[in-house]
Amino acid sequence: MLPPDAKSLVELVKSNPEATGAFSALLVLLENSGDSGVIAAALTEIRPAMVADEDQRARAASLLKEADAHALSAAWTPGAPQPAHENNIVTLRPGTGGLAEKLGYGQRIGFDDIGGLEKVKDQVRRKIIRPFENPALFQKFKRKAGGGVLLYGPPGCGKTMIGRAVATEVSAQFMEIRAADILDRYIGVAEQRIADAFAEARANKPAVLFFDEVEALAQRRQFDSTRSVNTVVSALLTEMDSFDARNEGILLLGATNLPWSLDSAFRRPGRFDRTLFVPPPDKLARAFILKRLLADRPVSKNLDVEKIVSSTSGFSGADLAALVETAVDYAIDTSFGAEDTALITNDHFVKAFEEVRASTGEWLAEARNFADYANQGGVYDELKAFFRGK
Repeated sequence: MLPPDAKSLVELVKSNPEATGAFSALLVLLENSGDSGVIAAALTEIRPAMVADEDQRARAASLLKEADAHALSAAWTPGAPQPAHENNIVTLRPGTGGLAEKLGYGQRIGFDDIGGLEKVKDQVRRKIIRPFENPALFQKFKRKAGGGVLLYGPPGCGKTMIGRAVATEVSAQFMEIRAADILDRYIGVAEQRIADAFAEARANKPAVLFFDEVEALAQRRQFDSTRSVNTVVSALLTEMDSFDARNEGILLLGATNLPWSLDSAFRRPGRFDRTLFVPPPDKLARAFILKRLLADRPVSKNLDVEKIVSSTSGFSGADLAALVETAVDYAIDTSFGAEDTALITNDHFVKAFEEVRASTGEWLAEARNFADYANQGGVYDELKAFFRGK
């Protein structure tokens, strides 16, 4: 969340772009904030084209570069080509947390920032990104860009990161909607919030509308027969159906840990008719994630990262982050009372392994049952292939 003083200046700049003093004041505030998240969040909300003064744009680009928001910094650099659509700079709700922030990423990430998952990324490029990059070709085949894609897999394995990366790759606005943002105890409120979310996506194309924990909104209606759940499911289905007729330049993404709890109506054409399994990170991906998590920390040159990678089969990205943080805590404990800062060593990770375990085992056990006994229509074929390869 932006601090009130920064938010008021951002709103002033957006409502009156010619007021160069307001943007100058915002830059001074950001230069003194020391918070890279605030810098990126504030300058994400303002289109570079709104700022005519090249010196101010150069200051903004420099700030963003220091905040490690390199893609956004490039857009602010004087002379950089500006997108034709005024809203196609990726925006995210500030403070979304999750694995992306634990890995040290700002508000914009691309596929190069995601370790492993090459098969998933290839499918996303083919099914999602190419239609956005070359709409004329797809129009010749009467194939529209957009539609619904469901990402499923164990918790903490990067489903939200993929959604964010998709938005970056196609230069679209990213709109993350969580179940907690929608659900309400008062009848009619959740349904209106769903309608508002879809209306905002249609008004800000190109856009990626990302529903996290979608099972809380789209659960099988027999799981809970209360009227409130039924009306929320019906409202979401209605919006998806009307959305299909107006989905040019919009992509609907859903992420869930429980695909088998979704109402079957959501799998029909025009809704979540394409599913992608996001598995736990493989060995290559775990090495990538650990390298990122250990970057810029006081690490012993004798730390056996390869052994850690080999010992973390089944760990999610979030599990790896917890493992590193626990080892860091032990290194900090060692540093108290010592003359020099202790380095993170193999011994610290041995202790960390005593506390942190892979969290995906229970999910995988349940998923195997559905892959073996409830794979109607081949919806869990990717799961079956994953288990065959283990």
